[in-house]
Amino acid sequence: MNTYFNEITSKPINTVDGKVVYKIPAGAMCGNGDLGVVFDNDENDLVIHISKCDFWKFVNGVHGDGGIKTVGDLRICGVDLEKYNIKQYFDKGLLNCKFGNTEIELFVAPENLICFEIKVPENWEGEIQLAVASDARLGWCDINPQFIAYVDGKLQQGIDKNHREVFLTKGNHKIYLYAYSGSIHDEYVDFVTNLQLIDAKTKQLYYDIKVPFEILAYEDENSRNYFEIKKYLNNAINSIDMRSPYSEEYYSSLDKAIDYLKTEFYGKYCRKGDVFAFCIGHTHIDVAWEWTLAQTREKILRSFSTVLALMKKYPEYKFMSSQPQLYKYLKTDAPELYEEVKEMVRLGRWEVEGGMWVEADCNLCSGESLVRQFVYGKRFMKEEFGVDSKILWLPDVFGYSAALPQILQKSGVDKFVTSKIGWNEMNKMPYDTFIWHGIDNTPVFTHFMTAQDKVKGVEPATNVTYNGKLNASQLRGAYDRYQQKDLYDNVLMTFGFGDGGGGPYAKDLEYFRRLEHGIPGTSTPIMAFSGEFFDDIKSKTENNPKIPHWNGELYLEFHRGTYTSQAKNKRYNRKSEFMFQRAETLSLIDEHLNGYKYRKEDMMNAWEIILLNQFHDIIPGSSINEVYVDSVAQYEEIGAVGNEIINNTTTEIANNVEAIDGYIVFNPHSFVNSGAVEIDGKWIYAENIPAKGYKVINPVISESKVAVTENSMENDFFRLTLDEKGTFTSVFDKRNNREVLKNGQRGNVLTAYEDYPREYDNWEMSSYYTEKRWELDDVENVEILNEGERAGLRITKKFKNSTIIQSIYLYNNIDKIDFQTHMDWKESHLILKTAFPVDVNTNKATYDIQFGSVERPTHKNTSWDAARFEVCAHKYCDLSEYGYGVSLMNDCKYGHSIHDGVMSLTLLKCGTFPDPDADKCEHEFIYSLFPHAGDYREAGTIQKAYDLNIPMICKKVGDNKGNLANEYSFFTVDCDNVIFETAKKAETEDTIILRGCEYYNKRTTANVKFGFNVKKVYICDMLENNIQELDVVDNTVTIDFKPFEINTIRIIK
Repeated sequence: MNTYFNEITSKPINTVDGKVVYKIPAGAMCGNGDLGVVFDNDENDLVIHISKCDFWKFVNGVHGDGGIKTVGDLRICGVDLEKYNIKQYFDKGLLNCKFGNTEIELFVAPENLICFEIKVPENWEGEIQLAVASDARLGWCDINPQFIAYVDGKLQQGIDKNHREVFLTKGNHKIYLYAYSGSIHDEYVDFVTNLQLIDAKTKQLYYDIKVPFEILAYEDENSRNYFEIKKYLNNAINSIDMRSPYSEEYYSSLDKAIDYLKTEFYGKYCRKGDVFAFCIGHTHIDVAWEWTLAQTREKILRSFSTVLALMKKYPEYKFMSSQPQLYKYLKTDAPELYEEVKEMVRLGRWEVEGGMWVEADCNLCSGESLVRQFVYGKRFMKEEFGVDSKILWLPDVFGYSAALPQILQKSGVDKFVTSKIGWNEMNKMPYDTFIWHGIDNTPVFTHFMTAQDKVKGVEPATNVTYNGKLNASQLRGAYDRYQQKDLYDNVLMTFGFGDGGGGPYAKDLEYFRRLEHGIPGTSTPIMAFSGEFFDDIKSKTENNPKIPHWNGELYLEFHRGTYTSQAKNKRYNRKSEFMFQRAETLSLIDEHLNGYKYRKEDMMNAWEIILLNQFHDIIPGSSINEVYVDSVAQYEEIGAVGNEIINNTTTEIANNVEAIDGYIVFNPHSFVNSGAVEIDGKWIYAENIPAKGYKVINPVISESKVAVTENSMENDFFRLTLDEKGTFTSVFDKRNNREVLKNGQRGNVLTAYEDYPREYDNWEMSSYYTEKRWELDDVENVEILNEGERAGLRITKKFKNSTIIQSIYLYNNIDKIDFQTHMDWKESHLILKTAFPVDVNTNKATYDIQFGSVERPTHKNTSWDAARFEVCAHKYCDLSEYGYGVSLMNDCKYGHSIHDGVMSLTLLKCGTFPDPDADKCEHEFIYSLFPHAGDYREAGTIQKAYDLNIPMICKKVGDNKGNLANEYSFFTVDCDNVIFETAKKAETEDTIILRGCEYYNKRTTANVKFGFNVKKVYICDMLENNIQELDVVDNTVTIDFKPFEINTIRIIK
């Protein structure tokens, strides 16, 4: 064994049997995996072997959150020491070698990046590139090996399966390869590089022929166009002299063929017709999915640097990208590259659009979260790029809430685009261009992208893509798939590799240069921003009487499992949303009463984390396990901040009220509230707590009046009977003198269904899931509980390796049944539901969504009805007949199904891809059954659901008499159907913002009375721009609400 030492790292380099082995220090490489290098027997190739190692364990590193805790060995192996004359390169690296006509120095830089020093031969003229290739078995590019290439100290571009060239000029170049090994291989894989000189004439003729040739693959063989294209190409090919490639005769024949095609085919035969495709380069970058946020930051560097490198070669190239979060990462991690992007925006070559902070899920986010997606997203675009975003760009989101159109309009966004509804399982949307109306009837201009391949003899498919290819097949396929040709002739094409980033490659742009001549048989491409397309199509169609209209949600008949997968993460989301709304309100109150410093920056940072984790592959539950490890850490971090703010503000107020005895109860809601609060392990009933305020009470904690045995529970409202399985055999409503459950059926039946969907494991719930089921009926223990205001039963069940502990409560003064549940879940490929078959006669159910509710059928009369076998709702669902109904409320669940009177709530869905341990953890949640007279509005379901999700909190008052009143309301609203969730500081001013909504689908005039002196009040848009000043009389304003209307007001004290 011979041992050498590297002066830079002071680590030994060993050679064993002709192999050099170098150990990388822990945490040294900012990538994912170890990386090795070997020279193969071909003197023109360098082969780098990359292998997976300690996957996804990230720590801080060179690039933002890059780096991993431990990496494996860097192996420089299989090297013929004599042949390649390897020596220690003390002054700047590890190895020096020469092969073929190219000299390459291979060395390890201080950052432990793999580096080459290339000396391009002096006699090379033309287009020079370092070409790379990787093992084809790795599939598409998202998770196989990828690199960031630095040329002569400057970040130049990314390298992945689809982008394999590093563009070079003549001279000497030092190339750093910053490596990411990917995640889908367990052994070494090949990454082969060679220096190439591109023959310009051969390349030109290749594309001149290949682009029109591809049209023949789908064109009718009996058509005139087929024969004409074939004729021109045949004539060109027959003129090529291939006897001696690269000879004078060869190049002369190329000139002849190129000139012939240029003059006769592209010049005379081709013509720009009446059908155009507005084409824009694009890369969809999932903020997380099969990689973590840390790897996303590197994907941004790879993708955006590649775009910029291609822009320098192709001046006609235009590109767009959404998601301000990505630009913020870029600004932090690569400020020079960020400035290049800004310059391209200024020059009109880079389009910044999209509206939202990230491309967020639109089923699961709260209404306030959706608003803040636009507030944060649009503000960043305006401040950084001077762009007022007008398009909501969501090509890959799993369904679209009926609340969105109003949010868009009031956020200054007037256009919406997607392609995902094309993924429907059962029904094809009948329109691609239409006016979409939300629950309040607000319209928004909507367009579905239609890109797909044209297949000879096959009708257009339903499915479409947002990762288009700029070729004849997809241009023609996009046009054929577009359904509103009577309205508009053109289509939108986003081209480039996406999901894991990458973007367009040079081939797209070479194709564009040929296709823009107008080759018959396909659409003529125009390189244009998406905004240009939308301005054109909107101006030409929105006032056309033939334009169709769509009312209500845009339900995706696919990915229904995303309402439930990764349930713990969904709980963090909802608890965080409401936590910071509570923290904002309490901070305003404490600031007004005690001069408390409003921690705006901390709360804005927390909201940014909430918005980030609402990306459409994080909150839906469709990412790898490591994403959720990171997400939990982020939620815990901001949770600590939120709890600190809430504790500090409530303590300051409690210590400064006049009372010196008793408890102070804080009501986070804009309605006067009564409910249960906990004091020292016991529960008391707090009555008439002022809206958005507090009240000091002197409670008497007494034993519960609820009668409980091991198989029955009874209070003034209900009489419950349970069987030996812990399920309800009777829920009798004493006030309304009726049985809630259907005759002979049981309630709160916990059932596990086998879950092997057709595809997309953690995303999907296939319609046949109900065919195999198991009831959770193994009761281990029943315990009687008595906790003051409430009492009940704690039932412990076992199911396979899992434990379910459910505490079922009735209250002295509250007419609902709570199911407080703890689960230690260990199973896979199961869907867990609870169900209540209720005796209510109706064919529709009401579901809570953002800023209102929707009604959906409970039958399956049509294929559209049948497709909605699982739907999304937030805090409650309700099934009511005239005069009576039942509400099912929850504090962190979203998946629901109500059919034939059976109200079912989905509790868990534990698939195994891409996270093999999804939902195998401890879970905490509450759901509540609320039988009631009247409908859900009359019964107060909405208010009860709010109280379940944001319960009142209670504290002991201070020992010293203070100067604050014992009862206070920050503001009140005089009607039940208008609820103001949000009270906060303005984003950019020292003013107060309130946001409220009408929830009963009822026109209303609401009076809002403030508990402080007010100078001025304005109606604002959601971006907090003043629209109209309101009259203030006695610190009160009057606001008109249309059905389901959201109003934002600014208050100047």
